[in-house]
Amino acid sequence: MQYFLTEQELNKMKQAIIAAVSIPFIDDIEDYIVEAIWEFAKNIEGIDPMFYIRSKKLYDVVDTNSKIGWSVKSVQWAFRPGCEFELVIQRADVFKKSEELGFENLNIDSDPQLIGAALLKHWYSKVETDAIAQEVNSKRVMILLKKDNKRNYAVLEADIEVYNPDDIEWHWTNASKSGLQGINKVTGKKVYRWYPSQKQFFECFSLPEDTQLIDINPRRLTKGQVVDAVLGLIPH
Repeated sequence: MQYFLTEQELNKMKQAIIAAVSIPFIDDIEDYIVEAIWEFAKNIEGIDPMFYIRSKKLYDVVDTNSKIGWSVKSVQWAFRPGCEFELVIQRADVFKKSEELGFENLNIDSDPQLIGAALLKHWYSKVETDAIAQEVNSKRVMILLKKDNKRNYAVLEADIEVYNPDDIEWHWTNASKSGLQGINKVTGKKVYRWYPSQKQFFECFSLPEDTQLIDINPRRLTKGQVVDAVLGLIPH
């Protein structure tokens, strides 16, 4: 299911992006900066990583009142409504963890369907285990797509997809078995990709036509302006 920001939330997110882009000590909107922008848009007081160690759990932002948790991602992409894109969701060494996952002696020559089933079990275990630990009932992903011109952004918020292993058909992309793809049997679209060498597990997305877009005219302050403004706000 896809979700949309209210007009007020969308405006706050735009303001936060404009503010972040204006700071000359920041070269991109990524990692914790995206999480902080999302928290600002959603009126959530998150944990400040300046003073607390950031959790390695899946849900980067959690609304403790509504029990909604978001895995927050950002990706630079020449996006357009309706386009497809992908990003890393997990490092999954399913060969090393095959017995732990309930699959005996998985290796590069194993049935691709078994490898794919192990990948899904590895990923969904993270989704569910961290939801319990972080007291999350509504498990979502929020992806901020960014064009390289620093002017155009897209916000995709949706439920984390959970497939039945029988819904996905897995096959190697070439004879050297360097990449494994998972195809949705119903839609025929690629939904997962995995590289056994780097152990990186990708999820593939389609950007809906009605995705909310944010366009800005980035303006950078000088370093001196930022320092003077911030120091003037800090209590002595």
